[in-house]
Amino acid sequence: MRNYAIGIDVGGTQIKLGLFDENMQLLSEQRFLTDKDSTAVELMNFLDQQVRAMVERTGLTLKDIRGVGAAFPSSIDTKRGVALESSNIVLLNDQPVRDMLQQRLELPVYVDNDGNVAALAEHRYGAGRGYDDMIYATLATGIGGGLILNGKLYHGMHGMAGEIGHMFISDSTGYPCACGVIGCVHSICSGVYMARYAMDRIKEGEESRILDYAGTVANIDMVAVGRALQMNDPLALEVVNRGAEYLGRMFHSLNQIFDINIFVYGGGITNLGHRFTDRMIASYRHHSLIDQLYPAKFLPAELGERAEIIGAALLVP
Repeated sequence: MRNYAIGIDVGGTQIKLGLFDENMQLLSEQRFLTDKDSTAVELMNFLDQQVRAMVERTGLTLKDIRGVGAAFPSSIDTKRGVALESSNIVLLNDQPVRDMLQQRLELPVYVDNDGNVAALAEHRYGAGRGYDDMIYATLATGIGGGLILNGKLYHGMHGMAGEIGHMFISDSTGYPCACGVIGCVHSICSGVYMARYAMDRIKEGEESRILDYAGTVANIDMVAVGRALQMNDPLALEVVNRGAEYLGRMFHSLNQIFDINIFVYGGGITNLGHRFTDRMIASYRHHSLIDQLYPAKFLPAELGERAEIIGAALLVP
């Protein structure tokens, strides 16, 4: 009996694999650093090797596996199984990732965007349980998301619905993004660009304790910003408030479009704590008149770093 499923999450920093039984209990898990210098072929060969090794270590064979779900940090044409655009792993651009992995493993393979599978997992087993409609947002190195409409993951016409990180929210701020827009959510509120904003302000002469934790301007990241925030550093507070303000605007626009006010959020940036999330929620409520009648629920994600491998495995029927 093919009772087992494998979930793969190919991230910009880590690759994670999980083996699940028929009850979605995690039996084995592996993590590896992502080699961004490899080719798409080398990446698929690596995934093939690691899947086989995981199955063998568990005492199973590929005949026991009913399918593999794989999540990528990319815009995915789910009908064709093609990664169209990947901001963090450009080697995946325009690659038929489903067929490449399926040919190697000789198993059914199902692919989707990492935000979509995290939304699927949180809706089934996490903070979104019990809601027919919800919007999931990953607030991390990049900004991603997924839409659950009428209890199902919504893909849109070309499989690319839920790319909330590339919503256009400002024509006066932001950095050039790989999506071709200056002023999308990712270019202002993602961890990589929030950190870059801190770098630029310090280069302009702003004094900040962020440097005490980063060491050099080039090493500034959101961990250093977060530690400076705990010390009430003015620049750290400015960086965090700026990102949170525009995220609130993003959620407001999403509510206006979909009439959904159940927001589940997760990702590394949320480690900044309540001053970040409170500011984000306050921004939403400030811009949303309808919130007075129908207050939104902002729910922290519950599944943590395993959301993507759980959701990827859920792609397997």
